[in-house]
Amino acid sequence: MAQNKYSIVGYGTFITRGYWKNKSNVKICKVTGFRRILPKGNWFPFVLPDENSSFWALKFDVNEEELNQLDYYEGVAAGLYKRIKIDIQLKNGIKKEAFIYVPTQKTIQQQNLLLEMDKIDKWKEEIRKDSNLLRKFPELLY
Repeated sequence: MAQNKYSIVGYGTFITRGYWKNKSNVKICKVTGFRRILPKGNWFPFVLPDENSSFWALKFDVNEEELNQLDYYEGVAAGLYKRIKIDIQLKNGIKKEAFIYVPTQKTIQQQNLLLEMDKIDKWKEEIRKDSNLLRKFPELLY
């Protein structure tokens, strides 16, 4: 029996820490309607809804066990993040649905997260540090 596969959007440490490397069906994707922000002093970014923004990320597929591990890593049960389904666009223009982890209202309030914190997507500086990643997915800096 085939296992279900779930598409996940990696936009932060899933990219820079290489969590996508052993996953299947890894593709570059455009996320619209959200802005990636990196608050000063943080070692990981957040995404917040912003209808006028978009950024490039990685889409990869996981099985149910891996999805549960990602939920644990993202603190879903602890109320830090929630996993929601969004529409993404692959590099070739095909639109797909995928899950993305977004901060809960509790996290937004506790961290005082605001769109104004990062107008230039400072997370791209972290992505730039990985030359192998950039050779494979140069679009991440677009």
